[in-house]
Formats: sequence, C-alpha cells, structure tokens
Amino acid sequence: MVLTILSLNLTAIQNRFPQVASTILSLEPTGVKDHKTYNEPIEKDHIWLEAVQQSVENIECVFVYGFGQGLGIADILEMYPDRLLFVYEPDEYQFLNSINSYDMRSLLEHPNLYWLAIGDSQLNSLFYMASVHMQRELAFVALRHYLEVEMDVLRDVKEKLEEYNHTYESNQRTHHLFRQDWIRNSMYQMAGMLSSPSIDDLKFSFPGSTAFIIASGPSLQQDIEWVRRVQPHALVIAAGSSIQALVKEGIQPHLAVTLDGGIINDRVFSQPGTLEAPLLYGSTSYFGITDRKQKDTVHFVLSNDHISQYYLGIDRTQIAITATPTVVGSAIQAAVWLGARRVVLMGQDLSFPGNKFYADGVGHIEASHNASIVEKAPQQVLNVHGGYNATNESFLFMKDALENLFAALSSVEFINTTRNGAALEGTVWKPIEEVYNMIAEEHIEHDAIANIQRNQPFIINRNRIEEVRGKIQYTLNDFSQFREELKVMLKTIGNIRGWSRMKPLKCHNAIVEIEQRWTSIVSRDWFVPIIETILPLEIGLFDQQQPLIAIEQNLSRKADMIHEHLGKLANEIVDKIPMLEELFVESIRRIDHIKS
Repeated sequence: MVLTILSLNLTAIQNRFPQVASTILSLEPTGVKDHKTYNEPIEKDHIWLEAVQQSVENIECVFVYGFGQGLGIADILEMYPDRLLFVYEPDEYQFLNSINSYDMRSLLEHPNLYWLAIGDSQLNSLFYMASVHMQRELAFVALRHYLEVEMDVLRDVKEKLEEYNHTYESNQRTHHLFRQDWIRNSMYQMAGMLSSPSIDDLKFSFPGSTAFIIASGPSLQQDIEWVRRVQPHALVIAAGSSIQALVKEGIQPHLAVTLDGGIINDRVFSQPGTLEAPLLYGSTSYFGITDRKQKDTVHFVLSNDHISQYYLGIDRTQIAITATPTVVGSAIQAAVWLGARRVVLMGQDLSFPGNKFYADGVGHIEASHNASIVEKAPQQVLNVHGGYNATNESFLFMKDALENLFAALSSVEFINTTRNGAALEGTVWKPIEEVYNMIAEEHIEHDAIANIQRNQPFIINRNRIEEVRGKIQYTLNDFSQFREELKVMLKTIGNIRGWSRMKPLKCHNAIVEIEQRWTSIVSRDWFVPIIETILPLEIGLFDQQQPLIAIEQNLSRKADMIHEHLGKLANEIVDKIPMLEELFVESIRRIDHIKS
C-alpha cells in the first residue's frame, strides 16, 4: 500500500497535535477544490524576516498567525533555534491543501513548533498554551499574506490574546492566594459531600419555574420588601452575603448559597437565622460554615476543583456548576439546574450607586474598609438608567463573567430588576413591580427545597465512602515514598552544575536519570490535582521553562536551568508535604465520623 503525502503528514500531526488531526478529518475533502488558497514565496522573504526580527528580539515564545505552506515557519525556526513557536492557521482548508501537497513531516515534528491550532474553534486552546508558556511577554508575528489582507483581524486576535492572558494571570494569582484554603476546604468537605445530596440529585425539581437570585448590592435595600411578596410565586435564592440582609428583614429564602473559601465568609453565616434555610455549598467553600449546618445541605463540585473531582471520582464533563468569580454565578447555574427557565436578578449592582457597597444588614466586612474601596473606585460603568456608576476592576471582571454565563444559558430568560445597578448585556431590565405581575399566577411552596430533602432523604452509600476513604489513605501512605524520591532527585540536581563543567558524560547521564525520576514523580494519578492546586504559580513558572530546557543544546546551560527551575520546584513541593499529611489525616478522621 502506497502512503499518500496527506496520510504521512496526518500521522505526524496525530502524534503531536491530535486536535488538529481531528478537525482535518472532519472536513469535506471536496471543499479543497472550491477553496481559494494563498501561496508563500519560495524564495526567502528577507524584508518580512527583518520585520519578524524586530517583533521577536529576545522574546522566547513566538505567536505566528498563519501556516501557509510552512515556508515562513521553517525560516523562523532556522533563524531562532532556541525559541518556541505557537502557530495558528485560521483557514482550515488552506492547511488541508498544504498538507495534501507537500511532505511536511520534518516541520510538523520539529520540537520548537510547540503548538499548532487551526480554525476558530482552536484559537482559545492556543491562547491557553501560549499563556502557560510565555515569559512575561509573547512576540506576535503574521505571515505576509495576512499582514496584507487581514490587518483588522490581526489586531482583533492580538487584543483577544492579551485579554485572555490577563484573565489567565488573574486566575493564577487567585489560585495562588487561596490555594491553602481551597485544598483544606476540599479535603475537609469530603465527609459532608459523601453524606449529603448533590445539586445533581435535585435536577429539574422545579421545571419551568422562575427563580430570584438575590445579591447584596445597595439597590436591594429599595426593593427588599418585594422579596417577601415574590416568595410564594418563585424560588428565592440568596447568593452569599445577601442572606444577612434577608435575615435582618425576617425573610428566609428557599435556598442560601455559599461559595467563598476564606474564613471571612464564616462571618456571613455567624448571625442567628443565617443558617436556617437549606444551604447549597461549593466543594471549596469554607468548611466551618457547613460544620455548623448539620441538616438540609446540598453540595456542588466546582469545575476548577480538581481535588474533589479526583477523590470523588467525578468526570469533569459531569460537573453541573462552572466556576465563576462570583457566588451569583453559582446561584444562577443552580437555579437553571433546578429547572428554572426565567431568572430574575436583584441587588446585582456590580458598582457603587449612591456611594454604597452593600445593602443594609450586610456587615461581615468593616464599614471603613468598604468606604475606602468606594472612595477609590477608579472606573465607571453604564447603569440601567443610561447614566454611570462608580465601579472597580473586580466588579467589571464579575460583570464580564456573568454576561458570558447569560450567553451560554441562551434558553433561559434573564431579567434584571436591580434598581440602580450596572446594565447587564444578556438581560432585560424591568422594575420589580412589573416582574411581580408576570409571576403572580405561579406557585412555589414556602419550604419547597427543604420538603424535597425531607420527602426523599439522602441514603448514605457505604461502599462509596470506603472507596473515597481508601483513595485518600493511599495518597497519604504514598507521601513518604514521594518525599524520598524527591530528595534523591534533588541530591543529583545538586551535583549536575559541577559535573557539567568537569565531567560532561557523568552530567549527561545524571540529566537522563533526573528526567526519568521526575517522570515517575509526576506520573502519580494524584500529582496534578493536588500539587497543581497547592503550587499553581510555581508549577506555572516551571511549565514555562520546561520546553526551553528540553531544546537547550549547551550542557552547562541545560544543567544550570535544571538546577534553578526543577530544583526550586522540587524543594517547594517537599516543603508542602507535612501540611498535606495533616490535611489528609483530618479528612480521613471526618469521613470516619459519618453517621449512618
């Protein structure tokens, strides 16, 4: 059987970039004939390469817009043997035509061609890989064809990349800031999640219903009495600290939702009455709150909580609630999961109307601290009346996340009744009086969610408890072996710089041994969920360096890089093991106290 150029290229692509191979195989072969493709000049384009040099300078990671026939890519790889290329070809048929016409295996298998993406659907995956590996900045270059015909598109893609990277870095900082809280909460909540229903168990309990999501913005104050009036007609869900404002007015919602993992969240639920309503809690929410709430709890595992997913054996595709930077996002998704087809927002100001931060009754943060934030608010946001409110970057980040959520839940009707808050794209603003008339004929029982739990009590699955406990115990037992492997590897790492200068063969063999040991260390099933949660920035920094270490040809520089980057990361992991052992021991103790 004679292998075609296309099949040879596809084998190389499948090995390195399976997502590209999958897209190529889904294309209609006849589409190539009808498609207008562009050709790169066969001769070296020296003027273009000079422009590339000006863009790249000393930057290690290079984003290339366009693949063409691979000629420009090959020239960049030849000019920069120590850089990583992230290549994006927007035209899927252009790429198919090229791999159908030329044997490109040497290019497709080149280690410095680090990531390849084609078509709109793969652009975000390329942004993600670029964000993981870039060092401070990324060079952005485009093939001459795209520079000449798609300048506006290039600007747009560059802006999207910068925006994506900003969000990625913000998420990494957030993970770093709360990493210890999150892993502690995940491990301590394990017992509660094994002995309470999940939001999945309540799926479509209220089909076609209306849900009011109550946030704690200052506009809530003006309309809080309406919450009492809508309660017989719609699900009332208190998001986060809004429970304080409702309790102050003697209102018990159908459901309260808690998400935040910090101890300050404990103050939200410290007042009498704040824990009376059924409580929906996230897997990384502060454990002290659920410790005090012994009945009527429901849990959800977050899409970014890889520890709970791993130990509870949950596939990420089965996760009901995607992580958002605000508890309102979790409450909205919970309402839709319960069957709501209309979601009404209340108190969702995302700004400081009247120079206020919260509605009355919300007092878990010092008033002077809130006043300082309001006073220094550097931004403005369009409000529901066409004017502008003072706001800050944190609120704008939440606003963007909520608007993305509204777009994703396009079958749901979103109404914003927040009297003076930010205008939200994807919602219709209506005053609460008008919305009340819309739902007046609907009916929801006062204890609707509590009654479901009483009528369908959760049955504890002892086999599942033993399975999860065994998995946690296995990891705990493995920590000591894990520590020893790291220490042996660190001892070798400590020697390679000296050997690289005096005993190059010994250094080369030691580097091979280090790579094998590191592969064994990271191949543990639990390594990614636990270590990437506890050391997100440190793992991120090493991920940036790892491909550069792999392609470094100079033995002394390679030894220096391994010593500096892998040595530093391995020491940081060793330092965290005692804390992890403590958390795992406590998690097992809690599981052992689950009552039948």
